[in-house]
Amino acid sequence: MRFRDRAEAGQKLAGVLSPYRSGDVCVLGLTRGGLRVAYEVARALEKPLDLWVARRLHVPGSRLTLGAVSEGGGLYLDPQAARQAKLPGEALQRFVHDEVDDVERQARQLRGGLTPKVRGCTVLLVDDGMVTGATVAAALLGLKQQGVRQRVVAVGVATPRALELVRGRADAVHALTLDPALREVSEAYDAFPALNQDELRRWLTRAREAGPARTGSAAPDVAGGWWF
Repeated sequence: MRFRDRAEAGQKLAGVLSPYRSGDVCVLGLTRGGLRVAYEVARALEKPLDLWVARRLHVPGSRLTLGAVSEGGGLYLDPQAARQAKLPGEALQRFVHDEVDDVERQARQLRGGLTPKVRGCTVLLVDDGMVTGATVAAALLGLKQQGVRQRVVAVGVATPRALELVRGRADAVHALTLDPALREVSEAYDAFPALNQDELRRWLTRAREAGPARTGSAAPDVAGGWWF
């Protein structure tokens, strides 16, 4: 399955996620591209939208991907990459600490200082796709530490290895299509423009102005997801 753009992926995901229309549910778009997909999901389900910031970690001076960090203190390190990096323990800790601080700072700037209210609710963590699953894995850990009731991952496209990585970390995972040969998420989209900081703020502001109210009722206990 190919998508015209992120909006189409979001509209299709909204149909899959219809069981979450009732209950105390919040939609989070994983920055950057995930926010555009999540906007369509939140609008269709009439749920509040916010963003969640995560970032891949690259070994300094190398193209090697070490893992990912997210706001909320989320961290995923690829064991094999960590061995290859051969960074001393203290140097690795300082590097990760600096990256986490920067992610937290970026999140505050994008939200204008506001904090998403996710404790005790079901979170739909939406992204345009997963190749390694590292950023989603880090984000799931960060959300767990915020007291989220359920963590549900929803993506347009994924690789089998990404699904394998996140399936044990989420309560449910929904992927519209599986592509074992996927190297970049953009390969599944006809239009895949980069989103800058101003555009992210505009989509977030637009969703806030629509202002769907949280119901406060019990969230649906939907677990397991669909696996391809």
